[in-house]
Amino acid sequence: MYQIFQKDDELLLVINSQPCDPDGPMFIYDGGDTALLFRDWFSNVRLNDLSEQVRPVLKGAKEIRILEADGDDVFRDYRAPVRIVRDVKSLMM
Repeated sequence: MYQIFQKDDELLLVINSQPCDPDGPMFIYDGGDTALLFRDWFSNVRLNDLSEQVRPVLKGAKEIRILEADGDDVFRDYRAPVRIVRDVKSLMM
């Protein structure tokens, strides 16, 4: 489960808390309905069914802020560069 929204000219992604700290996170996107949050070599989060409203915002973004939360408790708050690729699904296993 995830949420993407804009707040104060900042793009935010809220996801469930993950078991480990990110190492070199990157948000990988191709303009379609799926994206991949690369947290490290062993931990990735696939984002399916991205809304049509958020797609152009993501495609034009340079960075996204990630909040890892459990309910109202935020466990991690970090930023990841947005990297546009040709086909994000080809990078998923």
